[in-house]
Amino acid sequence: MGLKKEFVIPVIVLSFICFFVSAALAIGYNMTQPVIEEAAAQRAEAARKEVIPHADGFVLLDVDHLPKTVTAVYGTTNNVGFVFMITTSGYGGEIKLLCAISPDGKIIRTATLSQTETKGIATKVFNQEARYIGKDKNLAGTEAVSGATITSNAYKNGIRGAFEVYEKVKGIRL
Repeated sequence: MGLKKEFVIPVIVLSFICFFVSAALAIGYNMTQPVIEEAAAQRAEAARKEVIPHADGFVLLDVDHLPKTVTAVYGTTNNVGFVFMITTSGYGGEIKLLCAISPDGKIIRTATLSQTETKGIATKVFNQEARYIGKDKNLAGTEAVSGATITSNAYKNGIRGAFEVYEKVKGIRL
């Protein structure tokens, strides 16, 4: 009987502790999840506003068959352009960026949201985002940065994906 008591009681106590800790975590998660989601939505809206400052608002567009680099497309409520959420793979990992394209097919602005590329050499690519402003789908004059070819090509391929989707949505007016 003593041996049974030695093993059963600790198991029961640990089970109750696990149950109460799990319940506390679930309650905490359910209380904070809406706040976290709202904060993420506000950051995303601010990022879109950064690449098209003169937009009144943004609407998520439902577009079929997006290329693998484009994760979402937003149209502006005052029809001043489109914002493309892009995820591409560089030398050091995933690169997330935004590309805003005007109704006439020119890049308004690009912005890097996150990247894990090699500091120093690949950083040159992200410091030269302005060279994309005003470019059309040909991306003339945006050659690869010396020493950071993989990162440059990843960035450019992501933007090419945005132009591919732009061809599908360019006639949409909100």
